[in-house]
Amino acid sequence: MRFATIHKLFIFYISTFSIASIAHACFAPHWDVYVTNTISDNIVAHIKSKNDDLGNHTIPFNGNYHWSFCEALFGKTLFYAYFWWGSRFQTLALFDEKLEEAYCFIEDLRDQYCYWFVKPDGFYISVSPDPNGDNVHFIKPWQ
Repeated sequence: MRFATIHKLFIFYISTFSIASIAHACFAPHWDVYVTNTISDNIVAHIKSKNDDLGNHTIPFNGNYHWSFCEALFGKTLFYAYFWWGSRFQTLALFDEKLEEAYCFIEDLRDQYCYWFVKPDGFYISVSPDPNGDNVHFIKPWQ
């Protein structure tokens, strides 16, 4: 191969890689959200956003469901869920600007985490993965 051809292939490869990296980069915080079941039975969660339906997930006792995403600019990201535990049911926003700012956001971190704990009396949120920690906040009871 001639040098000019190799040079063009190299430029093409670098350009393609750069564009692909930018397409998958977060320009707002990157979030990981966990829903942990602390009930001694299975629960079912159907999690959705405006653009993504994450589907139904059976979460066993002490198990969790996790997903990650790049927050939309200007605080427009919303994830919500329908939960079932036997005959009990509840709908709940799992991520929005209010929840993020009040319970999960840590200043100056690029990667952010939000933890939900499903308990027999309802739903709790925390910035920490410890369901019994000091920063666990009750949000909503089961219906």
